[in-house]
Amino acid sequence: MTAFTLKPYRDRVEILSDAATYLPDGTVVGIGCKVKTSPFVPLAVTGSGSVRAIDALSNMILEAAMATGSVDGTMAILENSLSVIASEGFASDSPVKIAIGAISETYGPVTLYFATFDELGAPAPFALHKMPFGFGQGEHPPHEQMVAQGWQPGDGVAPLEKFGPFMFEYMRARKRPNPSNPAAEQIFCVGGHLDLTIIRSHGYEQRRLVTWPDEVGKKIDPVAA
Repeated sequence: MTAFTLKPYRDRVEILSDAATYLPDGTVVGIGCKVKTSPFVPLAVTGSGSVRAIDALSNMILEAAMATGSVDGTMAILENSLSVIASEGFASDSPVKIAIGAISETYGPVTLYFATFDELGAPAPFALHKMPFGFGQGEHPPHEQMVAQGWQPGDGVAPLEKFGPFMFEYMRARKRPNPSNPAAEQIFCVGGHLDLTIIRSHGYEQRRLVTWPDEVGKKIDPVAA
């Protein structure tokens, strides 16, 4: 599972994501930035679930961006493609969530989401959903703990950099089911490092906010020094 959080602002979209990929038992097999950006339009993609399925869907979106040179055009192609993907049974055995942050030619900063599986309480699968207030994947801290960190209800301007490390340390300390194998034993699944990606109409900014002492070949250990 990739833990991520996306939030649109007046002039940008911010994305937080962890960096570890791992086997179903939680053994880390790679550490690297999980947010892919388009060099042709202000659009970035990340996802949670099967790495192979995420890569295939992300590459499809980025190729549409290259072909159209337009965020709105990319989203139109994606919306039309999702019904085809569903009918072909794509990723039926490898459920994924895909998140997109972009600067639309029509709407400005936008965050969007789709999934390839049914999830209780979640939007319908294989449909592109606009998320006007942002959204996240993972177990976020309780309201009272966020308030104790200085967060205010309805805060629409605080950058994710301010609260991101606290939110992701909270998630890192808790075992979660692996969406690729939900029946298996739960694992620690937030690791590697915490990356911030900022999307603006004229380009991107990427920074590393936290580095954790995880190692390839070992399981994530949230209490390691």
